[in-house]
Amino acid sequence: MNKGFLIDLDGVAYLGENVIPSCRDFIKKCNEKGIKFCFVTNNSSRTTDTIYEHLVSLGYELTKDNIITSSEVTANYIVKEKPNARVYLIGMRGIREELEKHHIQIVEKDADYVVIGIDFDINYDKYTKALREILNGAKFISTNSDHRLSRSDGVAPGNGALTKVLEFSSGIEALYMGKPQQEMFVYGLQKLNLPKEQVMMIGDNYYTDILGAHNFGMESIFVETGVMTIKEIKHFPVKPTIIVKNLLELDI
Repeated sequence: MNKGFLIDLDGVAYLGENVIPSCRDFIKKCNEKGIKFCFVTNNSSRTTDTIYEHLVSLGYELTKDNIITSSEVTANYIVKEKPNARVYLIGMRGIREELEKHHIQIVEKDADYVVIGIDFDINYDKYTKALREILNGAKFISTNSDHRLSRSDGVAPGNGALTKVLEFSSGIEALYMGKPQQEMFVYGLQKLNLPKEQVMMIGDNYYTDILGAHNFGMESIFVETGVMTIKEIKHFPVKPTIIVKNLLELDI
């Protein structure tokens, strides 16, 4: 029996600044029936507060506990492994605030970890410092492996592309926290306090949502409100458990 959902944000809950009404109505139904849910996002640039305020402004009924970012997953992983860790950070406000909230020290050298999240001001100096810390023994973590991202002026390199520079120059593969890797799913289940057999992943992206859930052993729902179409999804080798045009088609 399904008792919870992990739900992608962009392309499922909203498109840019615009709400997707069928998802908003679906969340209302979840609240009415006591079904647990968490929105999950690879975006490490925005804070949980910012995402929460955006969703509330679009009419969603939720709390901040219903939101999981790759920044939160990263901070939680580090704190569990090494409390009071020292981190050399490449990233923006979202990941910085999350690390600080978990009492993780952000340092320029002698780091226990190097963490890279999307950074629109990344430069050669930041890369050089990060590389030296990795080669000096710091554990290498990346918030997500997205190859590209969409901005208001068009596509841009994603954090996965930025991470590859350090992987290539150091010869060390990063530990990724976001979808489709398992850390996001593990943390999501912990937050929902449910086994994966009772949870489904809802998403619009085959590579991050559907394939990620499949590799983790979780059922998935593809919704045609975002980046991919039902026609495209049917051509991939791994099939979602359920395919819908919008979330109002789901019977919960």
